[in-house]
Amino acid sequence: MDLVVLIVSLFFLVLGCGILRNWKIKKPKELSYSILIACRNEEENLLKLFKSLNKLDYPKDKFEIIIVDDASTDNSLELIKEFCIKNTNARYFHLSEKHSDYKGKKAALKKAAENAKCEIFLFTDADCSVKPEWLKSYNNYFSYNIGMVVGNYSETKTNPLIKFSNQMSSAIYASTIGLGIPFSAAGGNLAVKKAAFDEIGGYEKIKHYQSGDDKLLLKLIHKAGWKIAYNHEQLVDTHQAVSNKTSNHQLKRRYGKFGMSSSFFKIISILILLFYLYLPIKVIFFNNWKILIIYFLCILFFWIVNLVKHKYKFRILDIPFLIIYPYFLIYFSLLGTFAKWEWKSI
Repeated sequence: MDLVVLIVSLFFLVLGCGILRNWKIKKPKELSYSILIACRNEEENLLKLFKSLNKLDYPKDKFEIIIVDDASTDNSLELIKEFCIKNTNARYFHLSEKHSDYKGKKAALKKAAENAKCEIFLFTDADCSVKPEWLKSYNNYFSYNIGMVVGNYSETKTNPLIKFSNQMSSAIYASTIGLGIPFSAAGGNLAVKKAAFDEIGGYEKIKHYQSGDDKLLLKLIHKAGWKIAYNHEQLVDTHQAVSNKTSNHQLKRRYGKFGMSSSFFKIISILILLFYLYLPIKVIFFNNWKILIIYFLCILFFWIVNLVKHKYKFRILDIPFLIIYPYFLIYFSLLGTFAKWEWKSI
């Protein structure tokens, strides 16, 4: 059984090496971007988003902003209209009711993509704010064969464990993409080449999924033969303040995507589940602490590489969270897979 622990330890070492991969190209070009945003009942967050978009350090004639109001029942549409009136490179569309075929926010994103004119689609969410260098950073990662560049986001209103889990998501995205086996993506900070998006037919093949507009899109683009790159430079901030109930639904939605994974990752997920069920037994009933120390050092290496890559600050809570997190992930993965969850009250 020590061999099992050793194999998992080596697995984390390999993942850590994947994080170290540098995707930046030597001669970046000034690309054109269509920023695509789906909005549903976000009046509390839109002003922060608009303020950040107004601060983008990029030529106005090289990007456009397309916002689609997805049947909001609050004042979101009026705020969007005001923003578009003040910004000549911004346009909006309004969906009066939720689409029955395109689930989640895919109908809104489909509408935005259909009206986008630029060579790169850059997605963010209505509850996010972006940095001034956001567009410039993506220039560094698009070469001829890159179909998608994945980023991530930082949650500003959350507890330390959720913050840790989001930073762990960055590590998983960066490591698997670095190894050439991309696992998932964050829809709030995601760039897709228009040619790749059109080649796979946009959201047509995944329209019936309630979520997964990011993970499933990545899967389709990678399957089509495009390479996926990772941008660690510019995290976007998300400001969505949520109750415990809403947070639970978000976590179930985020981690409950087992059925969307490839067969390879399904097998890996099951093996990891079995390992972490076995690990407490190993600790309680066996006395070989040397192998457990090796395991923890490998996990620590993986985490420190992630901190350095993304310029995250080390916190003393990271140590216990490295132990707790696998069970946190397993819990919400199982809930998200087998229990019901809500998205935007639909």
